[in-house]
Amino acid sequence: MRTDASTKKCNQECKKSCPVVKLGKLCIEVKPTDKIAFISEVLCIGCGICVKKCPFEAISIINLPKNLEKDTTHRFGPNSFKLHRLPQPRPGQVLGLVGTNGIGESTALKVLLGEYKPNLGRYDNPPDWQEILEYFRGSELQNYFTKMLQSQIHAIVKPQYVDHIPKVVRGTVG
Repeated sequence: MRTDASTKKCNQECKKSCPVVKLGKLCIEVKPTDKIAFISEVLCIGCGICVKKCPFEAISIINLPKNLEKDTTHRFGPNSFKLHRLPQPRPGQVLGLVGTNGIGESTALKVLLGEYKPNLGRYDNPPDWQEILEYFRGSELQNYFTKMLQSQIHAIVKPQYVDHIPKVVRGTVG
């Protein structure tokens, strides 16, 4: 959940109408120095009243299933996207990811390519590689990340347009 209303123009209608805030809990927090309001994922009940009351249409709430508290592979920050689990690449096989926009295919690929180091959901205190390897112990991902760190494997991503392949990859397919 995120809000983008300017605090100079905002009268905090969302906060004033929130049933959780009315019970005395700090579900919506707007500080004068902040450019965005913070909505607590833990306290928010997903009623949508704040969305309707915001004159700027700056709030959206996406209700996620409660059981996704574990198996977080990567997260960018509070109130932001969480990637749960990763596909498991296997030696000599092609891995394809297909899904609707925003479901995490690009993030998963960037983790598998080594562009993002999986933070296991701890964006404010990311683990080191030793802890990451222990987390994936016993899975194909432990072997994959170990080989990636030792430069024994190199993953590539096929461009979306086939005519761009020669610009990205050299060699022959055998």
